Amino acid sequence: MEILWAPWRMAYIAPKTEQKGCIFCTQPAAHRDEEYHILYRGERCFIMLNLYPYNNGHFMIAPYNHTETIE
Repeated sequence: MEILWAPWRMAYIAPKTEQKGCIFCTQPAAHRDEEYHILYRGERCFIMLNLYPYNNGHFMIAPYNHTETIE
């Protein structure tokens, strides 16, 4: 398997400031959906756009609760 190395993307993933907490917990709790690109809120999960996607239209579906497994 080839390793994907994209050093020009380091600016996107390197933290600018020390962040406290998980983005999947803090961003929905802030209720600033437009600022954090949250598209939909469901009963158990929410949908948010990836700020720096590898493909157009990429988005993430994340549960509100942390779990060990997908089951």
